[in-house]
Amino acid sequence: MTILLGLVLGLVVGGVLGLIGAGGAILAVPGLVAVLGLSATAATTSSTIIVGSAALAAALRRYKSGAINIKIGLTFSALGFLGTFLGTYILQFLAENVVLVIFAILMFGSAFAMCCRELRLTTSGDVNWLAVAIAATTVGVLTGLLGIGGGFLIVPALVLFLKIPTNIAAGTSLVAISVNSLLAFSLRYQYWNQIPLLEIAVLTAVAIVASVAVSPFSTKANPKLLQRGFAVVISLVASYLLATNLG
Repeated sequence: MTILLGLVLGLVVGGVLGLIGAGGAILAVPGLVAVLGLSATAATTSSTIIVGSAALAAALRRYKSGAINIKIGLTFSALGFLGTFLGTYILQFLAENVVLVIFAILMFGSAFAMCCRELRLTTSGDVNWLAVAIAATTVGVLTGLLGIGGGFLIVPALVLFLKIPTNIAAGTSLVAISVNSLLAFSLRYQYWNQIPLLEIAVLTAVAIVASVAVSPFSTKANPKLLQRGFAVVISLVASYLLATNLG
C-alpha cells in the first residue's frame, strides 16, 4: 500500500508541475511525511530531488515549444542564492513540527493566491528589478528552509515585475525551480543520510514521466480552473498538517 501511495504521490507532483509550472513541493513534502513517514528535514531534502528533477524535465519539454525564457529563469535563481543559503542555515535551529506548521501556513497562503487572485499582464512601465530581487530572495529562503521550488511565487513575480506573459512565466519558473532545488539540495549535505534512496529514486522517476506527459496540455487546460482545484487540495493538506503538528 505504501508503494502504491508513493507512486500516486509521484504522479501528482509531476502532473502539477507539468500543468501549472508550480506547486510540486507543496504536495511532495506533506506527502513524503504521511506516506513514507519521513521527518520534516528528510522530507524537505528529498523534495528538492523529486521536484527539481521533474521541473527540469518539464522545462526541457517546454523549451522545444518556445514557451520558456531560460536566461530570465537563471537570473531569478542567481538573485535568490543568498536567500537559499540563509534558509538552509535557519533550518538547523527549528524543531520538526515548527517546520511543518510554517509549511502549512505557507500552503494556505498559496491556496489563497491561486484561488482568489488573478494575474494581469501590464505592458506599460519599466521592469521593477528591486521587486524582482526581493521576490527572488524570498523564494530562495523558502527553498532553503522548506525544500520547495517556490513556483507559486516565481510565476506572479515574473508576470507582475518582468511583464512576462503567464504561459511563458510558467515555463520559465521551471528553470528557476530546477536551479533552486539543486542549490538547496547541495547545501543540505548534512541531511543526505536521511534520504531513503530507493523510494525517492522511484518517486522521482514517476514524477519526471508525469511532468513530461502532461506538459503539452498546459496550454490547453483552463488555468483558472486548475488553480482553484489545486487550491482546494492544498488547503485540505494544510489543514491536516496543522491538526497533526500544532501542540
